Amino acid sequence: MKGRQAEFIIVGGGIMGASLAFHLARRKVGRVLLMERRFLGAGSTGKTGAIIRQHYTHKLTTRMAMQGLQFFQSFEDRVGGPRVFTQSGMILVVPRNDEKRLEAVLQMQQQEGVDVRKISSDDLREMNPDSQLCSDEIAVYEPEAGYVEAMQALASFAEAARRDGAEILQPVEVKGIKIRESHVTGIKTSEGDFSSKNVIIAAGPWAASVAQTAGFHLPVDPCRAQVALFRRPATESGNVSVYCDFANNIYFKPTWGEMMHVGSLGSEEADAKVDPDHCPEIPKESFLSYCHARMCNRLPFMGSSPFRGGYSAMYSITPDWHPLLGAVPGIEGLYCAAGFSGHGFKFSPVVGRLMSELVVDGQTTLDIAPLRLQRFDESQPITTPYGYGVMG
Repeated sequence: MKGRQAEFIIVGGGIMGASLAFHLARRKVGRVLLMERRFLGAGSTGKTGAIIRQHYTHKLTTRMAMQGLQFFQSFEDRVGGPRVFTQSGMILVVPRNDEKRLEAVLQMQQQEGVDVRKISSDDLREMNPDSQLCSDEIAVYEPEAGYVEAMQALASFAEAARRDGAEILQPVEVKGIKIRESHVTGIKTSEGDFSSKNVIIAAGPWAASVAQTAGFHLPVDPCRAQVALFRRPATESGNVSVYCDFANNIYFKPTWGEMMHVGSLGSEEADAKVDPDHCPEIPKESFLSYCHARMCNRLPFMGSSPFRGGYSAMYSITPDWHPLLGAVPGIEGLYCAAGFSGHGFKFSPVVGRLMSELVVDGQTTLDIAPLRLQRFDESQPITTPYGYGVMG
C-alpha cells in the first residue's frame, strides 16, 4: 500500500463510488482513493435491475436521467470495455384517473427533449403482441429506455479509474471520519488511518452509519427490496419491453437466460427497514406469488412461466425518495451522494460528474440545490404530482 495521504477519499465501492473515482481521476487533480469494505458491487449495485429511463416528474431528475441515458448509450466509447446498454423501450402504465397529471409531466419531459408519448392498446399490442391494456388504464412509451449490465458497467468504471491513477482498496472498512475544528482531516479504517481534506460518502445502505461517525445524521434508511425471477415459456421468445406498471404496482424487465426480473413499485420498502449487514437474502413466498399474478395481468403468457428464484436487495430510502447530493453542512470537506431510493443506477454517470465538479470546482453544471442534505430541516422536501406509487 502506498502513502496514507490523498486529495480525495471515496467511501463505497458501488456504481456511485466507481463513477466518482472515474470522474475525479480523469481530471488529474490529486490522488484518489476508493475504499470498499468487501468487494466492488457487494451492496445494492450487485443486485440492481439497472433500468435506464427518463420518466421523472421534475426537471432536475429528468435532466439527470437524460444525461445518464446518453452516457450509457455510448459507455464503451466514454469509459471503455464492452457495450453495457440494451435498448428495449419502456412501457409505463398508469390508472386513467391520473391522466391529467400524467399529461402535465409528459409535456414537461417533451419540452426537455425526452422522446415519450402516449400509446393506444393497439399500439401496445403491436410492440408487445402478448401484452394487454384495460380500458381504465393509460400507457406511455419511451423508446430510448432500456437496461444495463450492471456489474460490467461497474467493472469498466473501476478499470478506467485505475488507468487514470485512482486506487481501489478492498476489503478495507471505514471505521470513522476524522474531524478537527469542523474540517475533515481523514478517515479511520481497518487498515489504519488515512489523511485527506476531502471525503465523499457514497456507501449506499451504509451511508448513514458512516456519516454518524462524523457526528452528522443522514436521513437515509436501509430497506429491503425483494426481486423475483421467472423463466419465460419456451414458446414465447419475442421482444418484451421494460414495464413500469403502476396499475399492477410492479416493474419487470427481460434479463439473461430468457428470464423476467420482477419487483415492486410500491412504497412498502420504506416499512421494511433492515440492518444492512443482516438483510435476509431470500424473498418471501407471498411476494413471489404477488409478482407472478400481477405480471400475468399484463402478460398473460407468463401464466405458464416457471419460478427460477429470487433475492433481496437493499434500497437506501430518504423521506421524499429523492437522493441527497452535496456538501455536509457544518463540516468542511465532507460530501455525500446517497439515498437514491432505488433510482440511483441510471443517475450514476451524472452523479459522478456533478460531485467531482462540486468537490474540485465548488459548483456544478446542473443546479443540484433541490437535492441538498438540509432540505428536510428546511421543510422543503421534493414532492411528486402523481397519485400512485413512487416515481422520482
